[in-house]
Amino acid sequence: MRAWLLSLFSFTLLTPAQSPSVPYPLTNLTIQGNKRFTPAQIIGASGLKIGQAVSKDNFDVARARLLETGAFESVGYEFKPNVAKTGYDATFDVAEVALTYAYRFEDLPAADETLRAALAKQEILMAQVIPATRQVLDRYERTLEQALGGKVKVEGKLNYDLPGDPAILFRSSGERPRISEVHLTGNESVPATELLNKFADVAVGTEFSDAAVRRLLDASVRPMYEARGRVRVAFPKIIAEPSTHPEVVGVSVTVAVEEGPLYKLGEVRFTGAATKQAKELEDLVKWRKDDTINFDEIKTGLDRIVKRFKSTGYLHAIARADRTVNDKDHIVDLAVNVEAGPIFTYGKLEIRGLDLISEPAIRKMWGAKEGKPFDAGYPETFLKEIKDEGIFDNLGETTSQIKVNEDAKTADVTLNFLGSKTPDSGRKRLNQVH
Repeated sequence: MRAWLLSLFSFTLLTPAQSPSVPYPLTNLTIQGNKRFTPAQIIGASGLKIGQAVSKDNFDVARARLLETGAFESVGYEFKPNVAKTGYDATFDVAEVALTYAYRFEDLPAADETLRAALAKQEILMAQVIPATRQVLDRYERTLEQALGGKVKVEGKLNYDLPGDPAILFRSSGERPRISEVHLTGNESVPATELLNKFADVAVGTEFSDAAVRRLLDASVRPMYEARGRVRVAFPKIIAEPSTHPEVVGVSVTVAVEEGPLYKLGEVRFTGAATKQAKELEDLVKWRKDDTINFDEIKTGLDRIVKRFKSTGYLHAIARADRTVNDKDHIVDLAVNVEAGPIFTYGKLEIRGLDLISEPAIRKMWGAKEGKPFDAGYPETFLKEIKDEGIFDNLGETTSQIKVNEDAKTADVTLNFLGSKTPDSGRKRLNQVH
């Protein structure tokens, strides 16, 4: 780490007239180390402007402003006279907070849009995701309380209770009862035991709120219905009552289920990187028009698409199916979009655990792949082929490791042959490979 970063700032004094304490125009401001935020966003948050008269005190204030946002773990700066000695050129080096989370509101007496608008007015940098530091949470709590007219005490904390990624939850302060038992009514197409077990697994023990229960239903129960073509399943009523068991502290939750009609698969359209391979992908996903739509099968098909792209070098490929629901005809059309990302090629191959006779033969079997599109599944397939061909009489454990270089867009592979021995019979087979 640069010495000036450790000392928080540095400056270069080239002429006696340009003392760090003497204001001169800011002629250039460079941002380094940023990943999530743009230079313009960081400069805006610093309060500095090109052309304004600045001295060391101004840079100290700008650094403090950036740290106060809570978006940075550290901020350092340096400044020096420009070439013409008519002003200062400055550089800020920042280290952004690594972990950030989406946030949401629960049980606050205002619309989400209103609360987010209030936060946006005082947040220059962070919008949709924020760190879970106490500094940032305190600031957000104060802003929300002001937006609610001081009538509600707001608390924010990182929440792990709900399925999916952790999120920061802002809600009114106070303890909530926990769910001790669950019941569902109105279900017909999904076996009651299967439904209850799935919902109870995620719901029992969590704090009760209507919003939290609905999120749990969407994460656990809704997919079970969507796998059976019930894409409009609804939960119109949620009732929480004290548990009927005297020894149990908690609430009993009853959810009314409206399953809705069956829907069929309509048209499937491929967009994005998938457009040129539409016919191939149609055969790959194995979805059939006019069948009852099953979103478990849709997900499986999307996973096949991603696997296909990753086998041709697109290691960061993602696929999604956007749905258009026709409630009149009970049909769901899908638009399948693939974001392929950059292509990665084979990098270096390292082989561990083999002797001087075995390694060259295995390397020859691997082939000259460096520079060709990388297949993420090939290393394990290759090791399986070696085992199936019986090249080693006593093949030990084999593993593969992939090291991705994001800058060079390459993937280095390490093949590990742990405890493998090559007796004479194995050497004869390996010599046939040469």
